[in-house]
Amino acid sequence: MKSVVIVGGGGTGDAAAFALRKRGFDGQITILSADHDRPYDRPYLSKEFMRGEIEQAKVYLHETADYDHERIELRLSQRVTGGSLTERRLTLEGGGDVRYDVLVLGLGGTPRRLPGVPEAENVMTLRSLRDSRAIRDALAAAKRPLLVGAGFIGAEVAASARTLGKDVLLLEAAPVPLERALGRDVGRIYAGIHEDHGVDLRTDTRVETWHTEGGNVTAVTLTDGKREDVDLVLLAVGIEPNLELPKALGLPVEGTGVRVDHSLRAAENVYVGGDIALHDHPVLGRAIRVEHWEVAKGQGRGLAVSIAEGDTPYRKIPYFWSDQYDVNLEYRGQASGEDTAVWRGDRDGRKFSVFYLRDGVVAGVLSMNDSKTNELGGKLIENRRPVKESELAQAEIGELV
Repeated sequence: MKSVVIVGGGGTGDAAAFALRKRGFDGQITILSADHDRPYDRPYLSKEFMRGEIEQAKVYLHETADYDHERIELRLSQRVTGGSLTERRLTLEGGGDVRYDVLVLGLGGTPRRLPGVPEAENVMTLRSLRDSRAIRDALAAAKRPLLVGAGFIGAEVAASARTLGKDVLLLEAAPVPLERALGRDVGRIYAGIHEDHGVDLRTDTRVETWHTEGGNVTAVTLTDGKREDVDLVLLAVGIEPNLELPKALGLPVEGTGVRVDHSLRAAENVYVGGDIALHDHPVLGRAIRVEHWEVAKGQGRGLAVSIAEGDTPYRKIPYFWSDQYDVNLEYRGQASGEDTAVWRGDRDGRKFSVFYLRDGVVAGVLSMNDSKTNELGGKLIENRRPVKESELAQAEIGELV
């Protein structure tokens, strides 16, 4: 009887465990999670839970009894520090070993901290449910929160804080929010959305000096020369993928990820998903690494198929979404600033889609309040059929699929 040990209780690990049972795997399943809480739905942390719109019980992915029912051993506060692939053994922090037949890694990442930022009580990052609880409590008493970084986490928390009536200061070092992920034109639209909702957004701006008093940051001097009083700071400047364990195990680490094949396998009987997976994607035809919740869950389900049923390429197109105020964004595929952008829809009305063409083939599609087009765009990415810019701009998308 095989045993599967899953390291990481995030989207990849939890999805893999339950998918294994659904696929008929009857062996032992163990999740080793460094988290203090059982697996939870991470998108709630920057939105509904932070705003106090849902209770903590709603955040969890499963009831405790569900793990017992599916015979999934969930071991919390368990950090794995090393091990041996040849011996199929993991070493736990504080001592002790865990043996496995098949290993799954869904390790996620750790929030970055900027150099020079003081270790103050009111300087926070958001990654875990515990973080979200602390930020929610701090927001209740805060008047002028500062968010450093206008990527997805920073922008979503800014929207939540503004919805709660806070006087939000949002800093972004780039010329527009979300430029690296979505491009400058879409970034300008997001800047307008936040400004329309009363966020004090400063772009091309960084913190020059941190001012502290009594163990807290009380003000910042910015690179534009202005001094701003603040009473809460959230650093949202991305994550560092957790690669210490893959390196210790001797897995193929390339840059910021673990190289995995089409089926998300990094080595014999070792599978990797989520933020740290550099996936040789069989549809897109290149290696990609994506830091988004929906991708992590999908890869967990995908690698479970290979474990339970044999080698199976994971073909799902990357997908993620973000809600800010009344604006819903969806993105499928993976594009870059070098791809040709074709717009359709109403930019001013904030209901549009952008198709990204690479060598005449759709590489990605971004949609704002336009879910149907986004779904059809995903099918264009999958079929890899060349399309013309004029067709994407004017034709019925359903006719092109």
